[in-house]
Amino acid sequence: MEIIWTETAKNDLKNIFNFIKSEININKAQLIVFQIIDETSVLQNMPEAGQKEPKFERFKNEYRRLIFKHYKIVYHISAELVYINRVFDSRQNPNKLFIK
Repeated sequence: MEIIWTETAKNDLKNIFNFIKSEININKAQLIVFQIIDETSVLQNMPEAGQKEPKFERFKNEYRRLIFKHYKIVYHISAELVYINRVFDSRQNPNKLFIK
């Protein structure tokens, strides 16, 4: 299956990168972002690898999540595509997932 990153998920990655870059350094920021992206590669062959995401049950698509360190990667499957919808630092208020 092909993996598609939504603009929202891309922005989430940019925000994660910028935060880590400002708090630690650019090398660590790059490493974390690459690791998050790499974590999603499992979805190419096993798109239902992630658990169902209960915070998204109210939406029509079935959303799932992968967890990498303390990052939640929320995605859904449509036809032969996997859409990465959000990347969220789970140490934050979970209601921020729905604010954009």
